[in-house]
Amino acid sequence: MQHNPKITDVHRLGLGITVPDPSRTSVVAIPTTAPVVQVDLSKRFEHIINFADKETPNRRRKPKGVTGCEIWVKIGDNIPKEANELRLVNVARTTPFNAKYSGNEVGKMAHYMLRWVTSRGELGPWSQTYSFTIPG
Repeated sequence: MQHNPKITDVHRLGLGITVPDPSRTSVVAIPTTAPVVQVDLSKRFEHIINFADKETPNRRRKPKGVTGCEIWVKIGDNIPKEANELRLVNVARTTPFNAKYSGNEVGKMAHYMLRWVTSRGELGPWSQTYSFTIPG
């Protein structure tokens, strides 16, 4: 009945059901914290990336309004100085995320930067750069 266009607010009041507030909008705050990262190097050709919020690093919960974590990487010796040096690997909804590599990438450095993304596509700040050797 709530969504029936023939039911007016007067009807809703008379029935004792909620009258929607047309001025109320759902506000999703832009994240102010960055993800922190731990990487498990125990599998060949793979990084198992665990991420958490900087404010609650021992919990798996993402900040309020966040739907995922963008994971970006640059492969090579030099740490990226600019975000445009990175490529998007995935927008992970849950942690951990498994980044898989080929045999010709073994021994190279993978430099990761992550940031939160909200349900409205708004982005939080970049994490610090995390660098790990690709295991073989």
